[in-house]
Amino acid sequence: MTNQKNTGSYYTPQYLASFISKRVLSHFEDRTRMSILEPSVGNGAFISELEKEENINIKLTALDINEVELNTASDKWNKKTASFIKTDFLEYSALNKFSAVIGNPPYVKKNLLKEKQIELIREIHTNENLTEASVKNIWTTFLVKANTLLVNNGILAFVLPSELLQVKFAEEIREYLKKEFERIEIFTFNDLMFECKGQDTVVLFAYKKAEQKGEFFTNISSKEKLEQNNFILKNNNLLVESKVKWTHHFLTSDELTFIENLKKQLKTVNDYSESKPGIVTAANKFFIIDKETEKRYNLSKYTKSIIQKGFFVNGSVVFSEEDIKKLEQKNKPTRLLQLNNNDKISKRLREYLDIGETEEIPDRYKCRIRNNWYVIPNISEKPDAFFFKRSHLYPKLLKNNSDALVTDSAYKVGMRNGYDLNSFIYSFYNTLTLLLSELEGRYYGGGVLELIPSEFKKLPIPYNEIDNAQFGNFTSNFENKSNIEEVLIQNDYNILNPTLGVSNDDLVRLTEIRNKLKKKRLRN
Repeated sequence: MTNQKNTGSYYTPQYLASFISKRVLSHFEDRTRMSILEPSVGNGAFISELEKEENINIKLTALDINEVELNTASDKWNKKTASFIKTDFLEYSALNKFSAVIGNPPYVKKNLLKEKQIELIREIHTNENLTEASVKNIWTTFLVKANTLLVNNGILAFVLPSELLQVKFAEEIREYLKKEFERIEIFTFNDLMFECKGQDTVVLFAYKKAEQKGEFFTNISSKEKLEQNNFILKNNNLLVESKVKWTHHFLTSDELTFIENLKKQLKTVNDYSESKPGIVTAANKFFIIDKETEKRYNLSKYTKSIIQKGFFVNGSVVFSEEDIKKLEQKNKPTRLLQLNNNDKISKRLREYLDIGETEEIPDRYKCRIRNNWYVIPNISEKPDAFFFKRSHLYPKLLKNNSDALVTDSAYKVGMRNGYDLNSFIYSFYNTLTLLLSELEGRYYGGGVLELIPSEFKKLPIPYNEIDNAQFGNFTSNFENKSNIEEVLIQNDYNILNPTLGVSNDDLVRLTEIRNKLKKKRLRN
């Protein structure tokens, strides 16, 4: 997939455009004519496929904000019945509604849009009784507006980011789709369908009228399966009704019920602890430096230890001063430049600040709104523990036995009265909680699992009190593990069995469900 950063457009692979076009046209195979709207034509992948249709007379309307792209696409259409219009779809006003709206909407975050576009988006969403919360990215508005342009038995077919299935702001959009369409089909994929780093995609087909009503899902394991129509669409009512993220459509109703019954017996992370985001520097590469840079500019009196990212703390549940020293020896950036408004600027410090000004760091929004661009606000005391919001094989919750601060790659964790930090960390590492991390969080194309603050706070924990000796053994076992599963086997028996009365068969089942979720995320 070719990324056009300025417009948020991503070119659709021809085989995917072919599959979508054929599936839409097959729905209208008993007709002799129909109208299709392509609201962001791009390089014309869909145009090429629709042009091949011989049995149906297609009246095509193709839009794009980019005139060069539009002209390229129009060259692929050799029939008379088409209009190619240079316009922003947000501004487009149609005289008639369409049999189908088909395409690959642009992906542009709200903060990158022009003010006029934001006003149009708000108006479109408000007209459909949607809240401001659903206005986060332009693709959601393309989806909403496309629906309003369909005839009462029309079809919507879009390539969309997997955000549709899993992020909080898209929950309202999912409910909107359920209300507006009698049948929804979601295709998810094992392989990234586009060559776009970090962006996973799905294909949505939405039918205004249908004999078989409901929400249907399928996962495509390879390009060949798609091309051969080798898939089965399955209905998953419990998933949709329970508001579990649609990415987990491959879980059965029995599995979802089993998990829910265990989950509702437990208190959450937020019941036991307080958590807040770590430090926002606005420019980590400038404000977080290595020891060599600290020495070169004589900055030691202005710096404090900091952990920049979760990758630096692999393998343990306790982070110590010794760990900081190991990172320093590897020349990792571990020193936070912490300046105050009344600090006297030395000559060497001035030289370093000049580098930042050359790199235009003062012009960045979060630096620009500070009294002094180089003074980072809200630097608190070192956290008792930290949870890294992004992870790979498993989420990381660590006790902080160092003087290190942490960036906003993590949440700072402190215990509420009456609860013990060692016991909390120990209790976190069990199959059920890690399974629920997969279920509550969201993931990206590269297999990264992320939990936003609200998702972390509502994670259920089977809290078990342990003493210092037991925590010491747990720490040692954790550091010497070959993989996280070794820790989970031991902890499940000691935590889930006594707390929830989970049987050995139930433990096996939990492990299988977690592995299923993890395998889907990591594309194993």
